Order: sequence, then structure tokens, then C-alpha cells
Amino acid sequence: MALLVLLGIVAVDAAVVAARVDRLDVDLAAGPGDADGRTWVLIGLDSRERLPDGADVRDFGTPEAVPGSRADVVLVVHQTDAGTTAFSIPRDLVVIHGRSADRLALTWLDGPQATVAALCGIGIPTDHLVTVDLAGFAAVVDAAGGMQVDVPQPVRDPAAGLLLETAGRTHVDGATALALVRSRHPEHLVDGAWVPAPVDPDGRASAAGAVLAALADRVRASGGQPWRLQAIAWSASDAVATDPGTALTDLLDLALGGLGEARVLPVGDPAGGGLARPPTAETTAAIAGAGLSCDG
Repeated sequence: MALLVLLGIVAVDAAVVAARVDRLDVDLAAGPGDADGRTWVLIGLDSRERLPDGADVRDFGTPEAVPGSRADVVLVVHQTDAGTTAFSIPRDLVVIHGRSADRLALTWLDGPQATVAALCGIGIPTDHLVTVDLAGFAAVVDAAGGMQVDVPQPVRDPAAGLLLETAGRTHVDGATALALVRSRHPEHLVDGAWVPAPVDPDGRASAAGAVLAALADRVRASGGQPWRLQAIAWSASDAVATDPGTALTDLLDLALGGLGEARVLPVGDPAGGGLARPPTAETTAAIAGAGLSCDG
């Protein structure tokens, strides 16, 4: 009898959690899908409408100063029976957007369908689409009890609200994990002075992949702690939005399956002092080599 009661509680809790997940206005059935496994597209949105608890608006900007929402972080996870491949896609990659070319981040201004189409244009299908906003990402990390990240050397970025004064394996909370992902102009502590870090066009995409992989590891490690998993699920259900065909069980499978190491998708370097980065032959080869295709 006690077992039946417990199962009933779990079922009700799962139903409540599932009902809290927002649905994106996107039709993935119209796309080619992934003939070899399934492909997840995970997007971190930069809308300023909802900031993390206690956040200083000066570190983010107001919705009036930074209107709309862009695809700030794009992670592609391709799952097959042979294993999982993950790519962190630079947000400034040039893609086809409607009848013109634009940076991937900006396609979200026209909605999720535009971003899905733009990714398909470079050979990346979408079977599952998941988004999380700034506040939601920080909240999920905190619900997971924080995470461990590798800090090669002390780093700060005042514009992103980032400050880590000690190198090595470091436990960070949600706000700091978010700052790592958002950092564009990091500085390193050298001989007692903060100096600009060497310019790395892939730095932000690399940090995003590492942080999200660390979060997935943390969630998977919580598998033996039902109370922790429940807290993560409850927090995530208020933080993420998915396509209509993605169920709570799909999200759980993704979280417990792990992401592995997320490689930065190779793309061209920005030119002329701008942000735009063109796709290259290496871009096409990496996508095809991962078994991804939008041809069928």
C-alpha cells in the first residue's frame, strides 16, 4: 500500500512539473528530422525581461536598452546508438535567414521557426528544441547545488558580473555559471594586475559548452538523490520551454544521458572588426562527420 501511495505521489508530481513547462510556437514535424538517432537543439536566450534573483541590472541592461531576445548560446546534441556528439555553435556564425544572410543569434528575433530553418540551412536538423532564459539557467544551477568548473587562471569580466580570483577546480553558483557563459571581455590576473585576456573568437562558445556539460554531469550525479532531482525538475520546469512534441521523459533522458564534451563548431574568423563569422569547409565537414544532415 505504501508503495502505491509513493507511486501516486510521484505520478502527480510529474504531471504538475510537466504542466509548468512552456511550449514554443514551432513546428518540427515539417522538417526532415534526424534519420540517424535524434538531434537536440538547446538555446540560451538573452532576454532581459527576467533576470536572476539579486542580479544587478547594470550587468545585464534593461529590456528597454536591450529589447527582444537572441539565441545567445546554441548547443547541438546528436544522440545515436553509437554515442553522443555535442557542438557549441558560435552565435555569430553567418546563416541564411529568410532571403538574406545574418548572424545565428539574430534569427531568434523572428521566432524559433526561423532559427530552426537557419540551422537546417547548414545541415543541422532539429528533433527537440529547448530554450532557457537568463534567470532560468541560474536557477537550475542553484537547484542542482551548483557545479564544479575548471578555472585555468583567475578571471574577471565586470560587464558580465564575473569574478573568480582563484585558479583550479572551483565550485560555482548559478549567477557565476551564467557570468562565465556571458563573458565577452575576460581579464586575467597576471603579477597582481588584471590584464585583458588574449582575444579568442571561440572563447564564449567554448565556455558555454563546458558549463552546460558540467551542469549535465551534476544532474546525472544527482540520480541517487531523489530530493535533488525533484528540486532540479521543479526549477527547470519554470525555466525551460520546449517544442510541443518534447515530453518530460525526453528531457529526463537527455539530462541523465549526459552531453559529453561539447566541441566548438569550427567556423571562419571575424573580419574587418565585425562580429560575423562565415561558415567554412571545416564547418561543413564537422557537421557531416557527426552524421548530421537536413537532406532527409
